[in-house]
Amino acid sequence: MPLSPYRTVRTSQYAVHCDGVGNYAIVPLVVYGWSEITIQERIYPFNPKPNAYYSMFSMMGDLWADRSATLLSTNNRYDYTALSAQWTTRTPDGGQRWYEYNFFARASNRWTDVVRRFTASREISFWVDGERVYSAAVPSNERTVLEWDPDTAAYPDYYRRFVLGANIRFTERMKVMYASLLIYNRALSAEEIRHNMLSPASPVRKGLVVWLLAKPDMVKDVDGDGRLEWINLASNFYHAKLYGASLVSLVKAPARVLEAVTVRGVAR
Repeated sequence: MPLSPYRTVRTSQYAVHCDGVGNYAIVPLVVYGWSEITIQERIYPFNPKPNAYYSMFSMMGDLWADRSATLLSTNNRYDYTALSAQWTTRTPDGGQRWYEYNFFARASNRWTDVVRRFTASREISFWVDGERVYSAAVPSNERTVLEWDPDTAAYPDYYRRFVLGANIRFTERMKVMYASLLIYNRALSAEEIRHNMLSPASPVRKGLVVWLLAKPDMVKDVDGDGRLEWINLASNFYHAKLYGASLVSLVKAPARVLEAVTVRGVAR
């Protein structure tokens, strides 16, 4: 049975919280040379947010000099009215082309499953809550974020990290919670995307490079540098470094009974 539009994504018990002021996280990752990619996130974007300028987050690449990037972005308002998935390319004349979809109506102040997928046939598509909402063919003469060698880029580090809660420069921050992040080095099928949305604790494993799942035992200092990491469950690499971002519990623990209560002379 097909998923209905605007399907509600189940509330998560834990999340990594970015406050939109000073918090963000960095996944050290290079995607140069990949022919395909799928980025699937379970996010809760807050509205309003703490700043009146554009917020860019879940970002990789150089939007300004090289012009090839992928990101999520709001417009420049505290009470923003646009929230878009974006994929930008550098055109042969040195210009920039934008592929984007505004999913604001389906994501403001609610949990949403968002997917960006690029295939070997050069189709870019965006998915919201298991439904494909946008697709376009990217010409072969347009350069994508997968085709920029960091060593030859204007700013090499922009292609060596994926930033949560802020743009690639760590500015234009966003108040947002992340329950999970999945990054694959292949294009997932529609069925696989929907499986991951419905079963975030048991995602499809083939091609999985980054799997971040918000749980207490998955946020800790693994390298002893005094800074917390969000542990990558897919491998021993690409743990996300937390810069002020923190794990939060979204479900209250049940109240404990501290002493017996007497009801009609009977201790209970």
